[in-house]
Amino acid sequence: MIRKILKAYKVTGGRMDQHFLVDARTLDRIVDAAELTKDDVVLEIGGGIGNLSERIARQAGMLYIIEKDPKMVDVLTHRLLESSDGAFPGNAPGGFGFKNVVIIPGDVMETDLSAVPFNKIVANLPYSISSDVTFRILEQKFDMAVLMYQYEFAKRLEASAGSKDYGRLSVHAQYRAKAEILFDVPKSFFEPAPEVDSAVIRLIPGPAGYEVRDVPYFLRVTQALFSQRRKKVKNTLINNRVMIGIPELKEILSDLCPEDITESEIIAMMDKRPEELPPEKIAFLAGFLYDKREEKKNSNTGKQ
Repeated sequence: MIRKILKAYKVTGGRMDQHFLVDARTLDRIVDAAELTKDDVVLEIGGGIGNLSERIARQAGMLYIIEKDPKMVDVLTHRLLESSDGAFPGNAPGGFGFKNVVIIPGDVMETDLSAVPFNKIVANLPYSISSDVTFRILEQKFDMAVLMYQYEFAKRLEASAGSKDYGRLSVHAQYRAKAEILFDVPKSFFEPAPEVDSAVIRLIPGPAGYEVRDVPYFLRVTQALFSQRRKKVKNTLINNRVMIGIPELKEILSDLCPEDITESEIIAMMDKRPEELPPEKIAFLAGFLYDKREEKKNSNTGKQ
């Protein structure tokens, strides 16, 4: 049925990172995982030909779809918003005439998401911008997101310290939300088939359970650490001292006192690799560095 829709609208995919999920059972599972009610306002990123959109619209109170491809905007408008009048190509299913669907033409990275009053996100995200879109999403307030990613990317989102998949993405995402892979999706379930398998993941925003002194600085230190993930933490920090904002960092780390409780904990991290530090340790390290940076700033200001 879904392949019939693609054929009727002469949609072949392959452009703009488009791979259309054509397995109806998987589409149903994605919507079921979002636990939608009529009280929910859903944001869908990349509506495609509306296979997922149709199912969301039937269960949610409101659906906003951001779609970049003008051709897909036309298909979505035709299928979802217009009433059936027999004019659908090749008798393709459509003409649903949904009154609770709004289509927003444009790039999600350039759209003001704060102007869209959603509380849940359900989407098959374009793989080429998965990282950028995820960080953008995590800056918003919402109750739940059910998202499809490339399988390897999904593993990185939920990875724990010490695993080969653990990195900057893991730390940043898990600071904002709990990530859980729900099920895998084989590449054969798409038209055209991508080169890799996929996975559906659920994100539930919530407190991280550890203190972060300054969020932007915490994210910057995390980025610096994983820019050289195979090096020891001490060497990585020193190599990125300008990015961290402490040019004197080598001297500071060399003068750490083992008898001081805080500094002894920092010393214990220095011979580890970044991938061995769990998020709460990175947050502790970032807080220590933030204080040192502020001390240096105040000291330099006092000298002027």
